[in-house]
Amino acid sequence: MADAALQETIAHRFPRLMAAGVDYNDAQAVLGGIARMEEWMPFWEGLAEGHEALGDSALAEGRSLTAGEAFVRAALYFHIGQSVSFGDAEEKARVQRRQRAAYAKAAPHLSPPAQVIDIPFDGDSFPANLRVPATDGPAPCVMLTCGADSTKEEFHTLENEFLKRGVATCAYDGPGQSLTQLKWRIRPDWEVPVGAVLDALAARPEIDGERIGIWGRSYGGYAAPRASVDPRIKACISIGGFYAMSDIWGRLPFAVQDTLRFAFGDDTVEEAAETAKLYTLAGSLGKIGCPLLIVHSGLDEICPVEESQKMIDEAGDDAELVVFPEGNHVCDNIPFKSRPLMADWMATKLSA
Repeated sequence: MADAALQETIAHRFPRLMAAGVDYNDAQAVLGGIARMEEWMPFWEGLAEGHEALGDSALAEGRSLTAGEAFVRAALYFHIGQSVSFGDAEEKARVQRRQRAAYAKAAPHLSPPAQVIDIPFDGDSFPANLRVPATDGPAPCVMLTCGADSTKEEFHTLENEFLKRGVATCAYDGPGQSLTQLKWRIRPDWEVPVGAVLDALAARPEIDGERIGIWGRSYGGYAAPRASVDPRIKACISIGGFYAMSDIWGRLPFAVQDTLRFAFGDDTVEEAAETAKLYTLAGSLGKIGCPLLIVHSGLDEICPVEESQKMIDEAGDDAELVVFPEGNHVCDNIPFKSRPLMADWMATKLSA
């Protein structure tokens, strides 16, 4: 029987993993192959290595599309392995580097291909994956904002929803996300790093700087509206976000509190509870000048659905709220409903 930590991880994460592109057979192998939480990362790393080897073989045989798909899956699996591991920061970073390297191998072989770009910021830079569909002229673009434990390599299947509708995607690891945690901690004033992403996108001829939107999940569902006080953002989607982190801290599962503690750079969850008080949308929502879509779930076990009502109550007239009563956190159990809705909405607002 799986230990309690593993049971909690499986219950909270498996719908999300399937939505991100995990193969069903690999998921079943995980369920049958491990019984303790400490086995999670090495098991997923082994699966990732298998898919990376498939990609290497396909590339050697000239089957580049197959290789790209295998490398993307490897990157995703490396990410999944390290995403809940916080006991050994060096080991976590080692697997994150493998994750990033696998995606770099995939990038030129995707359809459309990805460009791994650097976003200048704070005397340094953070990375982003930019994919641009075939369009007549510069394309509109949506910035994809991670949660506290997600990374840009998790968004391949989501990116495809926007790309099919003529919207470019820029998935980025902002401060405190993935390997950027070695340089910075995650921060409440997300409009600052997003401003750097906007600057970088505006300088690219393939992107229409007048048609840029932002999307965010979970922590990103807070960060995207917070960043949308920047008038350069023309549309914003928040899914599974929160109005004030301190209001929900006490009901968060310990694993989520520990994830946030790590992202904050705090030593204990008690310290993190104090840091959480900095993360609030109070005073920001009314300053958003673009259309805002808030998507939430009736069965959200992380960010309760009541948070979405607080958000819509303070937002302006150009805000919409869609609640899926059957949805779990970030609607990961119903991506066939939530993702097309969001992609259609963003494409319409950016007039793709």
